[in-house]
Amino acid sequence: MHGTRPLTLALSATLLATTVGLVSAQTANATAAPTATAAPTATTAPTTTYVDCGVGRPNATGTSPEDPLGDLTLVNTRTHQPGDRILLRAGTLCTGTLTPKGSGAPGNPITIGAYGEGPRPVVQGTGGPSTVRLVDQSWWTVQGLHVTNPAPTRALRTGVQIDTTTPDRKYGIVLRDLEVSDVAGWSDKTGANAGWFSASAGIVVLGRATAGPIEGLTIADNQVHDTGGGGIKISVKPADFHRDVLIRANTIRSVGGDGIVVHGSDAPLVEYNLFDDGGGGKYPYVNGNFAGMWPIDSRDPVFQYNEVTRQRPSIFDSTAWDCDGAITGSCTYQYNYSHDNGGGFYLGCQNCTALGNFHATQILRFNIAQDDCRIRANASGDNSSPLRMYNNTFFCPSKKLDVELPNGPSANTLVANNVFVAGQGALPTGAGVTYQANVYHGGFTAPTGDTSAVTTDPGLAAPGTATGRGDAGGYALLAGSPALGTGVAIPGIGSRDYFGNPVAAGGVGVNRGAYNGLAVSAPLYPWIAAAYNNVGIGDDVNPNTGGLGLSGRSYSGPAPAAAGCVPGGTVTAGGAAFTWHPRYGLPDNVKVAGQRIALTGSGSRLVVLGAGAYGAQSGAVTVTYTDGTATTATLALGDWWSTAAGPSDQVAVRAVYHHKPQTDYRNPATARSEEDVTVRVASLAIDPGRTVASVTLPAGSPIAGPGLHVFDLKVV
Repeated sequence: MHGTRPLTLALSATLLATTVGLVSAQTANATAAPTATAAPTATTAPTTTYVDCGVGRPNATGTSPEDPLGDLTLVNTRTHQPGDRILLRAGTLCTGTLTPKGSGAPGNPITIGAYGEGPRPVVQGTGGPSTVRLVDQSWWTVQGLHVTNPAPTRALRTGVQIDTTTPDRKYGIVLRDLEVSDVAGWSDKTGANAGWFSASAGIVVLGRATAGPIEGLTIADNQVHDTGGGGIKISVKPADFHRDVLIRANTIRSVGGDGIVVHGSDAPLVEYNLFDDGGGGKYPYVNGNFAGMWPIDSRDPVFQYNEVTRQRPSIFDSTAWDCDGAITGSCTYQYNYSHDNGGGFYLGCQNCTALGNFHATQILRFNIAQDDCRIRANASGDNSSPLRMYNNTFFCPSKKLDVELPNGPSANTLVANNVFVAGQGALPTGAGVTYQANVYHGGFTAPTGDTSAVTTDPGLAAPGTATGRGDAGGYALLAGSPALGTGVAIPGIGSRDYFGNPVAAGGVGVNRGAYNGLAVSAPLYPWIAAAYNNVGIGDDVNPNTGGLGLSGRSYSGPAPAAAGCVPGGTVTAGGAAFTWHPRYGLPDNVKVAGQRIALTGSGSRLVVLGAGAYGAQSGAVTVTYTDGTATTATLALGDWWSTAAGPSDQVAVRAVYHHKPQTDYRNPATARSEEDVTVRVASLAIDPGRTVASVTLPAGSPIAGPGLHVFDLKVV
């Protein structure tokens, strides 16, 4: 039996040929590995070299902060020994490349970092192939720098690059607490220079096919943005797999390609990373395909606790997750969150490359997808790679449920204990596909063969309200949910759910969906923005996020901005000053479904900013006062496509264009629709002699069908 507990909305628990508390057991194991044959034996005590490119004194020794080297030239010519440190003064700019020589030793790496107070020292490349580069070296830690490599034109270019070119193994490379930005890398995966794309990014680990691997590779706590080609890439498998690979807690935003790519690695662990606005930035994607976080030519990769959001469309991909070619063993995505990606949730592309298809088992479990509703688990006709997709929650309020799964005589596909909520779409059936104990709710038909199917409302506590991986408490289950404790047991299910709640051995008594905790009570939202469950406003450069209806149409953010609705600003209408949404492509309005919102104040009117969808809409609003009494009134708002005032509302803002689905993935301007749209305002009479405590919005569905959308509420 499941009890009831209050809902907490925040989560509680040639170039081609972590900070201390975050270093994992993988890195610790790497430090115990044998010393690379190229590593020197220390004959002198470790030294510290100080660099201040803002001083540039002649004949400096670099041995103290008072006598620093004035540029990177001597740093690059010296051979550094185990335990040495190279420190750049905070707040300074060094122009050129940093390519130091030498190797450290196990437990005694060479460190590049910063000294003094102020912002990170900047190492600014001059448009060459890379800015910071280590070639065939071991036991290095690079931290605390800001690395850039700008140029007027894009080319094969990186910010930080690690190379392995010789047959011996390399060890102990740590890249942490770096900011890498403004790298003019190559962002076109088509044409004569398509090969440049895989080796262009902010941080790249590049191997030759005949080279030795790296054992002990940690890339953690870095900020990567505005880099052409992508964010973090391990590219080209060496002669053997890299081992002890950890990519952890990196934030990647607005890069012109993939977020994280892991090539040629044995059991790599990719966790707690964020990738946002893929394809954007100063050096945006040009052509071809990219995706969020994915492995290729690797063994047993695991991606967990990550977030991928708001990727722009590409030819086919732009999915949050992808299991690509030449994966052996299994390919696991668990405890991840994604929303509003141009290509949706998942791409199974083991059959998409010339590297071979080894039919790794695809494991997708305890993930949450918010308006990420496209799954291509059998790309290029791969119907013989086993798929285990269980205990995921898919909430698709404005996007079509668009799914292809491995099927046919050679298929081995299990879809179990998932929650699917969508206004339209379908799930495929066929030989080799087994459905068990899923929830199918909304405007689509449950597939035949699931004898334990549930088609009623799953009782998600506050679906659509997540703004990030740690803010997904709205996907807990309400008391009385048909998903509580009704899942089927699955061997190897794991020991926890998305939120950290325990899962019994084998999944006995498990819930359906990504939440396996106790039932929660319906929330009282502390303010209206906490109840936002619909993305109704998109950016003109990425107009595909969200939609006020199932057609994918939405407001253009810049269009209302031109009329005075500035993000984070104020809209004055109906005698009230409303707060406009802060960011494009995130939940920005409430699709009404009976939400109860705390609201304090006294006055004679409740003023509502919003609009109807699929025609004028109305419903009963209940205003509850601090003394326990209540007033009920009818909220009526005209359709957002109507430009005329209605009998009960007025036009607050009129925008001269809006968004429709993008017809050319390379040209977001093809999403512009010239029809005017409006944001409207209505007033409801309330008791001026009492103090308002809360407002309960009209009943309805969170799916983006007919209904009311509310941006803000005020008592005046």
